[in-house]
Amino acid sequence: MTVYSHSRLSVFEKCPLSYKYKYIDKLKPEVPFIGIEAFMGSTVHEVLEDLYRRQKRSPDEKIMLIQLLEKYENLWNENWTKDVKIVKEGMTKDDYFISGKQILTEYYAQYQPFDREITLSVEERIDLNIDGFRIMGFIDRVALNKENGNLEIHDYKTSGTLPDISVLQNDRQLSLYQMGVLKKYPQHAKTNPEVIFHYLKFNQEFRFKKTEEEIEAVKKNVVDLIQTIELASWENNFKACVGKLCGWCEFSALCPAFSKSKNNEIVI
Repeated sequence: MTVYSHSRLSVFEKCPLSYKYKYIDKLKPEVPFIGIEAFMGSTVHEVLEDLYRRQKRSPDEKIMLIQLLEKYENLWNENWTKDVKIVKEGMTKDDYFISGKQILTEYYAQYQPFDREITLSVEERIDLNIDGFRIMGFIDRVALNKENGNLEIHDYKTSGTLPDISVLQNDRQLSLYQMGVLKKYPQHAKTNPEVIFHYLKFNQEFRFKKTEEEIEAVKKNVVDLIQTIELASWENNFKACVGKLCGWCEFSALCPAFSKSKNNEIVI
C-alpha cells in the first residue's frame, strides 16, 4: 500500500509530472540537484534538532550561541557538495551561509535559555490512517508548555517569504500534525495541541489551533486528493505545470514542457 505524506501530496499539487518522475518512475536526476535554499534550511534544521535533543537530555545544561554556530559551520562544511546549486541571480554561497548564521543568532536571542517548554520529542514520526489511506510525516519538535500544560507542535521554516495568515490557518500539514500528536500523546490531550510555525528568516512565530470541524474538512480534502492521484496513476495521466518554480525542480532537465517553455513555445 502506498504511504503518503504532506510533502508527497504537495509535489502532485505543484506538478503531477514531477510527481510521476519522483514517485512512480523513481527517476534520479541526470545531474544531481540540491537547491542551496534547501541545503541551508536542512543545515539550520539539523542544528536546532541537535539543540533540542541536548535540551531534552540535559534540561539544566547551558547552551551557548557559539556552540550552535560551530555546529552549523561544521555541518555546512561536512555536507557541502558540488551538487548544491545556486539558482537565484546575484546570490553566492557565502550569502546563504551568513543567512543561516543570522537565523540561528536571532533564534538564540529570542528563546534562550530554552526552558519555556519540556521537549517530548524531536523529529517525531507520525502515522495516520484516513479512510484506509496511510499518511506519515515527521514533526520537528513536540513539547509541553510549562505554563499551561498544553501540547505544542513546533515547525521550523526557512522560507524567504511570509505567507498570508489565512494560508497558515488552512495549512494541511498543521492538521495532519495535530491528528498525529493527539494519537501519540492522548495523556496530554486536554485541549487541542497548538501548532507554532517559526518563520526563522523573519524571527516570527505564528500560533494556531484547529477545530474538530476543520480537521474533518482536511481529512475529506486529503482523501479526495489521494483518489485523484491514484486515478492519475491508473490512467497514466500526469500533466506538467510550468511556472516560476521550474528552475528549482530536480527534473527540469527531463521535462519536455519546461524545455518548450524556455524556447517560448506554447505548452498544452
